[in-house]
Amino acid sequence: MILLHTTLVLFTQYVSPPVSEIDRDKHILLHMLDLHREKVAPLDLTSMQYVNTPSTEDDLPQDPTELANAFLRRLWINNPQARSTWCKVPVGDYGLDMDENSQCAINPLDLVTVIYMTTNSFLQQEIAQRMLQCSFAVPLYLPPIHPEKIGTILLCPFRGVLGQWKSASEGPVMKNMADSRMPFLSAVRLGCLNVSKSRVLNRVLGGPHKPNDYFINCGMEGGRLPRVLSDGLVEVCWNLHSGDPEDNVFSRPVLVANLRGDAADYEKQMSLLCYTSAVLIVFCESFGAKERELLKSWRDNTSHMIIIDCSTSVEDGQENHNEKMKQRLMKDLELPDGTMLNGCEGDEEEIAENLRDVLDRFIPYLHTTNLVGTAGMANDLDINIDEDELCRMAFSEAEEVLSGIEDGVSSYLENQLPLQGAVWKQLCQLEKEEARRQQHTSQSLTGEKENLIKQLLDYELTTAMRAFTAALCSFDTTKRAFFLSWMRVKLEVMQLDNLSLQREADEGQMQEPCIGLEHFLREMGLVYERYFRGPNSDLYDMFRLPYIGAELLLYGVPLELYDGDASVFPMNWVYSVLYEVYKQLPKFSRMRVLTILGFHNSKNAEVLSALFGVNFPKWGRRHIKGAYMLLLSLPDNFRMEMDCEFLLLISTEGLNSQTERSLVHDSELATFVSGLSDITLINFPDEGQNETRSNLQVAANAILCTRNLERKTTFQIASEGTGLDGKIMSCVIDVLNTGQLPNLSKRETLATSETRGISHNLHSPWTSSSVTLQNNQIHSDAILRLKKRLLTIFHEKATNGQPTCLGAFMEYMLCMWERVKNGSVAIKLGDTVTADAIIGLCTKLVQGEKHLGDQLDIWVEALDDHITELKESASQNGERMDSDRLFRILTDEATTQISTEKDHIKASLWDYLRQEDIDISLVENYKVNLHKKVDHIQEQMTSDVAQKLESATIRHDMTIKMQALLTSLEAALEVKLRSLLQTSKNNNCVIEDKELEREFVSVWENIPSNVNDPPSEIQDIFTSMVEQLKKNLSDRGLKKHNIRLQDANQLNGFKVKTAHFALSSKMKKSLKYNKNVAQRFTNNLIEDCDRRVSEKVCHKEGYSDSYMRELLAIVDKGLEVLKGESFVMAPKFEVDIKGYVCGKAADSFQEVQDSFLREKEIKERFLNETRDRHMLNFIYQFRKRDQCQKAAQMFTNQCLKPTVEDFIYNSLERQIFNNMIQNQNARFYSSPKKFHYSLLKEMLIKDSFENFHEYLQSHESFCRKSIENFIRAHLSGSVMIEDRREQRMHQIFDWVKRCITQVSESETGAQSNVRQLLEKVCSSLESLEKITTPTQILKKPLFDISTHREHFFANLEESVSELSSAIAQEFMENEDVIEVPDDLPEKLKDLLYETVKGCDKRCPFCKAPCDLEEKEHKVHEAVVHRPKGLVCYTNANSTTLSHNTCSADIAGQNQFQNRDTAGQSLPYKEYQSIYPDWKIYPEDPRNNGAAVYWRYMFMRYNSRFAQKYQCAPAILPEAWGKITQKEALQSLREAFQITE
Repeated sequence: MILLHTTLVLFTQYVSPPVSEIDRDKHILLHMLDLHREKVAPLDLTSMQYVNTPSTEDDLPQDPTELANAFLRRLWINNPQARSTWCKVPVGDYGLDMDENSQCAINPLDLVTVIYMTTNSFLQQEIAQRMLQCSFAVPLYLPPIHPEKIGTILLCPFRGVLGQWKSASEGPVMKNMADSRMPFLSAVRLGCLNVSKSRVLNRVLGGPHKPNDYFINCGMEGGRLPRVLSDGLVEVCWNLHSGDPEDNVFSRPVLVANLRGDAADYEKQMSLLCYTSAVLIVFCESFGAKERELLKSWRDNTSHMIIIDCSTSVEDGQENHNEKMKQRLMKDLELPDGTMLNGCEGDEEEIAENLRDVLDRFIPYLHTTNLVGTAGMANDLDINIDEDELCRMAFSEAEEVLSGIEDGVSSYLENQLPLQGAVWKQLCQLEKEEARRQQHTSQSLTGEKENLIKQLLDYELTTAMRAFTAALCSFDTTKRAFFLSWMRVKLEVMQLDNLSLQREADEGQMQEPCIGLEHFLREMGLVYERYFRGPNSDLYDMFRLPYIGAELLLYGVPLELYDGDASVFPMNWVYSVLYEVYKQLPKFSRMRVLTILGFHNSKNAEVLSALFGVNFPKWGRRHIKGAYMLLLSLPDNFRMEMDCEFLLLISTEGLNSQTERSLVHDSELATFVSGLSDITLINFPDEGQNETRSNLQVAANAILCTRNLERKTTFQIASEGTGLDGKIMSCVIDVLNTGQLPNLSKRETLATSETRGISHNLHSPWTSSSVTLQNNQIHSDAILRLKKRLLTIFHEKATNGQPTCLGAFMEYMLCMWERVKNGSVAIKLGDTVTADAIIGLCTKLVQGEKHLGDQLDIWVEALDDHITELKESASQNGERMDSDRLFRILTDEATTQISTEKDHIKASLWDYLRQEDIDISLVENYKVNLHKKVDHIQEQMTSDVAQKLESATIRHDMTIKMQALLTSLEAALEVKLRSLLQTSKNNNCVIEDKELEREFVSVWENIPSNVNDPPSEIQDIFTSMVEQLKKNLSDRGLKKHNIRLQDANQLNGFKVKTAHFALSSKMKKSLKYNKNVAQRFTNNLIEDCDRRVSEKVCHKEGYSDSYMRELLAIVDKGLEVLKGESFVMAPKFEVDIKGYVCGKAADSFQEVQDSFLREKEIKERFLNETRDRHMLNFIYQFRKRDQCQKAAQMFTNQCLKPTVEDFIYNSLERQIFNNMIQNQNARFYSSPKKFHYSLLKEMLIKDSFENFHEYLQSHESFCRKSIENFIRAHLSGSVMIEDRREQRMHQIFDWVKRCITQVSESETGAQSNVRQLLEKVCSSLESLEKITTPTQILKKPLFDISTHREHFFANLEESVSELSSAIAQEFMENEDVIEVPDDLPEKLKDLLYETVKGCDKRCPFCKAPCDLEEKEHKVHEAVVHRPKGLVCYTNANSTTLSHNTCSADIAGQNQFQNRDTAGQSLPYKEYQSIYPDWKIYPEDPRNNGAAVYWRYMFMRYNSRFAQKYQCAPAILPEAWGKITQKEALQSLREAFQITE
């Protein structure tokens, strides 16, 4: 095959002969990958055929030179590991600063960069599409290799990328991603970070539930290796809106760019990103002067900026400075609140979540841009664009061709591509009808045909086609490639508005027909067909078209083989093009043909691209029907396997039979292409389509029509969905195969037989056109299996038949068209009666097979219980149930079940025929195959279930054998667990999981196994036997004979032959008799040997050379006996009989060894599964129980201990308190009223202004201080109390234990919530006596766990016992001294204050306390009201302190106002309207009473109070000055009714 490589100007910038020191690493890397300029030209699309085709395995690259091909090969099959740089051998020393022992050769980002540096724009378009399909970021800006060169914006690769998303306003949207406008987000880093920017972006874009690796990061394999080529690279990826709220990260689609390297080093890239980005996200290491200047310059050129502070730990004392600097920077940059995010802690998940929240607020209001606009901005920044002058010229040519299409596709097709109209279609249909009628052609038909031909001959070359053919005739192949690329892109963009965005939408709903490049290529072929029917001057130059078509075909542009819309084979055009190809190919070139038969929505182009790297049109974007072909030059390894040099690929899509006529056309197309093929791959689309039935009809008809052709095609099935239709079609192929079905009992035959239709489920990832579709490892593995399968079939065909040369294929193609055109095939085209009958029967077969498989799966799942029942039943009957007997019983049960279901399947087939009223003669020829298919299902199910039964019985035996081991293991683990729990408790330490794993392993490995392991050494039994046989024969003088072990199973027993007799014993008269005698003897000898082997096998004894010597000794002994007969055996007899015996024994011993290996494998798997489960359970139990004991300890120490101590020492407090109030000096502390009297009396006696002022300003504080002085004076003396601590301790701990027991016994169920249990314990304890437990601690997360109730209560009881012992020990150590708690004075003060504080209400005017002692009183009274000037009241409109009391004011005419009156003045007499809860008695002028006390005090300290309050002294009556201290004290006694 001739490959026309295109070379782009783009690549020349990476070529620079002189190698400077600074570029050394870059050139070393290129040589390391074998991509240096001296050896490699830019790869183009045709190169992918050589890269992708040779591979049938996803092998690791051997060394770095294979990485580029491995990347492309994996990418083409959507392998998620495409970017991996892992090699089989360590990298070694290439002179780069990398780990020589690393399996990763280079940083994956360098691999992506170098791929783009060494491929042209056309291949880059395909790479970009596939990378985005795999959710990989794609390069947008490619940095130069040499610093003095200019970087390049890659716009061309994005021209062909389509994206699909859902818009709230527009609904489903599909657009070209280069032109689509959306917010542009850019992320850069400034400095070296302690977080991974790319990993944060991945978390942002993937959302909290869908982590993804859009951007390569340091967490990936090879991601930490130094970057050589990729610093300065700008990558982009899209986050599209799926419409599912759970999957949507943002409210609208966004484009995200990521600059690699330190942004401070890349001025041009930063300028581009600042000008085009809606939001610039900057990850900052620090905020030094340089960083601040850069941030300011970037902020001036970008709309929005988000800064993520990734600075490392700040020195002590610098936190405030750093925070102030950030605040100042935000102000300078005019950043809104919330756009400076904290990333100092290095928590990437938190950073991503915060960044996602900020962006989510921004995105609805951001301006939009597209990649075309970004590229336009690059021109102003002196950045290259990959679309050069040649590309622009091609764009102009495409514009010229498509001129006028904007007026409507329908009118454009009618005016510019008229040959594809109704005339051509009607003419083709008439010619087929004419051919099928042959001599019965009517005159009207002939006249109609002539009229159509006349209309066709009136055609003149249109403006569009003249421009189109002129562009294709260009000698510049690169410009021609750009022209074709622009045609595809522009037509695709134009059609997006008319293309139904719903895959299931009906084609008839489309207002405008779709148009693609294929329509122009078809028109070019029809122009040539028109030229053939009648040349004229206008079409004289059309003879060049076949040469152009051949060039395009060899370059990788598919040639239309069959016009599906007109249902015709353009014979002259295709033949002429292939003839031009034939002239360019090497002489005697041979080829084979692979056809992929696709239906509506099948992804044939994607399948063939993944298999062979070819580029067929993707039909899902344009509803066009037909078959296209490509010629693939095979690599050397395939040429040897397939015995040919070329592979002709035919892709057929768009088959969609909605009417009877379309069914005929589809059958014609399918029959034609299938008849040309060596292999026909029937590719079914994802299930759920309405056309599934018609798809099966078309495929079945193709098989029926081609079954009698001389060129036999092998049908294979591929399915993009779950594969049910594929299974049905596979069954159809088996049934329609009129020859013998293959020997399906042999598993290896099933894997290689070319006649059997095997269904390959591709697990298609192409369910939509979204560029963010998740890649699929399962799909890539399925593609490789399919390729290997196809190669196997081609290899079998190479051994059975000769390939076809292109010339012979062309002739056969014409013959095949004549057959289809004339209808000369096995059945009538479009007749589905037979196909429907077979499809219905096969559907029943598949359903029956599935039902049987489901039943067997259910039965096998319940085998453990069934085996136990069988063994128990045998044990009760006194019988022994060994493994062999058990296996036989289970096999018989399974066989019976399968046989019964087989009968049901057969019955259902004939029931189906009767129910559907199908003529049984239609399927009479396939009746045998149907029965064989059912028999095959039985055999296959029997074989499958036998393996499952064997595994189940072995596993059951192993389970029993392992039970004792697991019991001892669990006991040992429990001991270790308790030890670790005690260690954790004693040391108050955290034991890591790794330490727990080590402890577990130490226990696991020290438990001896009670299972007899099979021999660990695997023997080559056949080789050992051959050696023993050689030695035996050598000892017997038969050294020269050819020795081989015969396959006893295939020979159906050993047969004595004439050659086994010596010459003297070959006499014809006695030969027959001698053979009979020798055969009987041989049979007996073989039975003796078999018996001996069975004894060894029965005891599960592995092979030993001694067993072999025993067998040979038996044979030697028998041969000695045979010598007594009248005939003589030749040495060959001894060699053959020993070879047969040894071969048979070898099979038996091999089965034993295989069973040993299976048993060992099951045991190891069982132990590994058990080990992991026990390890996880061990760690889980430790964590749970450790948490339990910690919860029990915390509850005991922080809840029970304070409660217990309060209870114990509460007795001590009460004793001291009682002793204190019984003191003579404490008589005034017996009631609030007496206490108030004592306070006033004490102040009067001490005569201290400070005491009076403190009492008036802070009554409670003064009271507490007085009480404190009293307690201090009391405790300073000797206090006699009784030691009742131990008694109280036993009492409280008995209560605690009783409460724990009650709660434990009242609970049900194994698992309980710790918090709820402890709350019940506390509640039970508080109900016993006036005990209060501090239960606030139970709100901590430690107690919010569910655990085993018995374990927790055991831990709690242990903790309580430890607490009890600790307190008892403390009492013993201080037996003679009762330590008073440090907080005892405070507690006594609280107790005493609670006794004497009384009511806490104060008079609203003079602030005198309420002296009523009744607890529930509602109206308050004060014994002594004082002059209001003492609490800073002044006379109205004066600064003079008031000497009036409340009692005097309510008796007079004075008024008051305060905040309670809302600023209004009210008479004192009406005070109860504001203060209804106070009762103030008016002052009796005749009886001064209690007022004398305060008058005396006020008169004495009038000036001091005025000075304190900064007021004028009160003007007091002269009579007040005559009051003595004695009179004041007496008035106090009278007021409080105290007698002393």
